Amino acid sequence: MEIPGYGLQAGRWDLKGKFLDYIGHLDCKGKRVLDVGCASGFLSFSSEEYGAEDVVSFDMDSAKRQHLLPFHDKPYYLDYDTWVQTQNAFIEQWKNAYWLAHRAFRSTAKVYYGDIYALPEQLGGFDIVILGAILEHLSDPIRALTSVSRIASSMIVINTEVLETEDRIARFDGDASRPDFDYVFWTYSVGTYRHVLRMLGFEIIRITKQDYRHTLLEGLYPRTAIVARRIHG
Repeated sequence: MEIPGYGLQAGRWDLKGKFLDYIGHLDCKGKRVLDVGCASGFLSFSSEEYGAEDVVSFDMDSAKRQHLLPFHDKPYYLDYDTWVQTQNAFIEQWKNAYWLAHRAFRSTAKVYYGDIYALPEQLGGFDIVILGAILEHLSDPIRALTSVSRIASSMIVINTEVLETEDRIARFDGDASRPDFDYVFWTYSVGTYRHVLRMLGFEIIRITKQDYRHTLLEGLYPRTAIVARRIHG
């Protein structure tokens, strides 16, 4: 993000100038938007920039909400309580980054910290729910989508990697030989997303793809935006 007073701050993904691509070209103007897994807030603040009337940013309230793959020789498995303490310190850095940017942008976005699997209906309904690069990091993406669907009054956009087939399949991305990648669980097919969203009362209306630069992996990588609309009547 280019943060007023602080200049350009690099993140893992470079989405500058591609916000509309990332959210499947949805129109935020005048809409109520929920940014799920907001991290340092790029999607929340971009939603405001593109005219969203009310933005709520969501992220986990504790490392206990986060699941990793169970590599037997890593802290998450060996000493879970100590891992939680260490990871909570990292999460606090995320929160501090968000609030620094929030202040610099003079944002009016609200924040809710909690459990993605149990988003409270008291948050109200949202015209647009953005799930940006979050479902692949969850052990149970379907349960998360179920939670989100209850407060999505109109549109859900999922930005993720997908398997380009209508077969209802999922790929397990865990690899016992790659312990550094303990935070990616599943890649679903388009067909799986289509049927799960249909179960939840949504239909896919648009699927787009765009390349984005990953600053750590130093290359362009494709991401897919799945735009789904609530079925009424």
